Amino acid sequence: MNNLIVFNAPAVKWEEALPLGNGRLGAMIFGSPDRERIQLNEDSIWSGQYRDRNNPAAKETLAVVRRLLDEGRAGEAEELCLESFSGVPPTQRVYQSAGELRIDFSPEGGFGHPWSGTRDGHLLTDVRNYRREMDIARALHTLTFEHNDVIYTRETFVSAPAGLFVLRFSAAANGKPVQSKISFRAYLDRGVFYDRKENIDDTAFITRDGDIPFCAMIKVVQNGGTQRSRGGFITVEEADGALLFADIRTGFREADCTAACAYNLNKIASKNWEQLLEEHIDEYRGWYGRMELELRGDEDAVKYYNFCRYLLISCSRPGTLPANLQGLWNPYLDPPWGCDYTININTQMNYWPACMCGLAETEEPLFDLLERMYPNGKKTAQVMYGCRGFTAHHNTDIWGDASPRDYWIPASYWALGAAWLTLHIWDHYEYTQDKKFLEKYFYLLKEACVFFTDFLVLGERTNEEGERYLIVSPSSSPENSYLINGERASLCAGCEMDNQILRKLFRSAICAAEILDVQNSDTEQFRLILSRIPAPAIHSNETIREWNKEYEEAEPGHRHFSHLWALWPGDAITVDETPQLAEAARKTLERRLSSSGGHTGWSRAWLVNFFARLKDGEVAIENLQALFSQFTLPNLFNNGPPFQIDGNFGALAGMTQMLAQSRVRYQDGTFQVALDILPALPRKWESGRVKGLRAKGNLELDFEWREGRIISLVIKNRGAAAVPLALQGAGIEWQELVLTGANVTKIQ
Repeated sequence: MNNLIVFNAPAVKWEEALPLGNGRLGAMIFGSPDRERIQLNEDSIWSGQYRDRNNPAAKETLAVVRRLLDEGRAGEAEELCLESFSGVPPTQRVYQSAGELRIDFSPEGGFGHPWSGTRDGHLLTDVRNYRREMDIARALHTLTFEHNDVIYTRETFVSAPAGLFVLRFSAAANGKPVQSKISFRAYLDRGVFYDRKENIDDTAFITRDGDIPFCAMIKVVQNGGTQRSRGGFITVEEADGALLFADIRTGFREADCTAACAYNLNKIASKNWEQLLEEHIDEYRGWYGRMELELRGDEDAVKYYNFCRYLLISCSRPGTLPANLQGLWNPYLDPPWGCDYTININTQMNYWPACMCGLAETEEPLFDLLERMYPNGKKTAQVMYGCRGFTAHHNTDIWGDASPRDYWIPASYWALGAAWLTLHIWDHYEYTQDKKFLEKYFYLLKEACVFFTDFLVLGERTNEEGERYLIVSPSSSPENSYLINGERASLCAGCEMDNQILRKLFRSAICAAEILDVQNSDTEQFRLILSRIPAPAIHSNETIREWNKEYEEAEPGHRHFSHLWALWPGDAITVDETPQLAEAARKTLERRLSSSGGHTGWSRAWLVNFFARLKDGEVAIENLQALFSQFTLPNLFNNGPPFQIDGNFGALAGMTQMLAQSRVRYQDGTFQVALDILPALPRKWESGRVKGLRAKGNLELDFEWREGRIISLVIKNRGAAAVPLALQGAGIEWQELVLTGANVTKIQ
């Protein structure tokens, strides 16, 4: 049952529907026996084309903004930023629903329509033994119900090999197929937000011709009975069985969307159900089967874990767009926050579990997006700030827009979006040890550093040599505010999060240059700058300081924990190596939680990761259980509220880190992987087993534990090079060893 999500009634609202996806195409199935709604998505249906929104006034006012902040006149600086730094216009493009596939089902025929006023009720009045389920081990949705002693079944999947949506209708009685019992009318709908609705060559489709053009198309192949195709409808009567196919194509990838849909549907329609299903399951299991988890006594947690892996596989694949705020599944034309890529944590959180769960390839769309961002970010850096390199702010879209979005002072003018996002390149390399990958994307790491070599300014604080530190100005702690002279403010000179990200960014670029044997003036400059970026500062109240001074917090329970970035997703704060900072981080979390912090689903997921890094399994699982009880929707989607998929993926990462953590130590051109097994194991998980978990250094782990102690551990070196390892864990004495190429090490 760890792989089944089951309901005994149709979905009443979208948050009860069940998701399918192949990375590009998504579907939310409501499961009505007679008035079926299937909400559809295609990852590249966005509201419009790219626009250059850079505000040239920023360059001429930057020095004034910095001076005002240095003088403590934050309010004046913020007003100037509103006029001079905001994008023109301030909005980016938004991700949109493709519409809905509607199916009116009645074995006796006569379908009516929901606008008639007299025939808009149920078509089937006697429905028994209803069941809808999602088998996440096979990525297959199944709906069954009984009507007039006939059992009707609809099985649905979204195939990656076939590149389309597939639905099978069947009917049986006494365990045998029955004939002439499948009758339905199918059509596509998007309200008033499409341009054409037509039929061509036995297909039905809707299209949008402007913005990013798209075509959504369906085709039905049935056994027996009759079929009509007209008026944008396909009607099937008295068939023995039927297959319904759907595809969506857009101008983002295709010159002729309609022709592309028709070609793919006609190519696949000749295949039978068994062949399509087998191809789909074989391909999907190649992803899903990489990991196994058993937590004896906590089956619900395992189901959630597996569901989150299923979501990542289903919404982010090589060749698709990255997972956005809702992954792939969005029912709106004007969704909350644009259903965009929010890159002050949310997009990054989507990919925290990718490598550690053996799904490294799901990150490839993120790197594709970074490459699209690069030329836009170079222009933003030059036009707005007069700097080299590239930058981005707290949001981006399908086009990689790098200009500030919105008029929101606490977030809009934060310039660290590209810096944080490029660190996924380094993290991906540490997991995979793929030198060719690092070589391909090194320029992004380097160019993110180059921007800050030009953008950083001298701060008030000094290092031990008496040199003034380099800081970001203007700076903000994403979405948070402080109090100054009785007034609320957000901008300052040198927020703690910026320092932590930049220390990691410059160190990563320097290490990457050493690995790739790239030694030049940029690298030497990076070393000098790294020595001048301040380390985390501890507040007089023994917490980690958030801003450049000890300001009073405007929201003591704020949902962001930005100043703890170095604890997670960074790794500069650890229990073993920086105990004083780790204790200050714990006190920071306790202070936030005492003021109702963690009041969104994704921030609660972040808390699971924090306490896993602090090796506190009991508090980690307390936060995980709070996420389950307070921030999980009926279909297991994370509730922000509203639905945001980052909470699912953040929780997946946190649960994984409770079981194993790894980091890479670099010194004088050498490295060592520090591996900690069961670092944050709660009592509720005292016995269990994991297979296929990944660690940095291109390592794969299988281990089992009983009563909180490791009873078997197998470490596989997946690469050809030797991996120096420092190992510790529950029941394992600390030890150092070297895993030679393709080596399997068993530790009992």
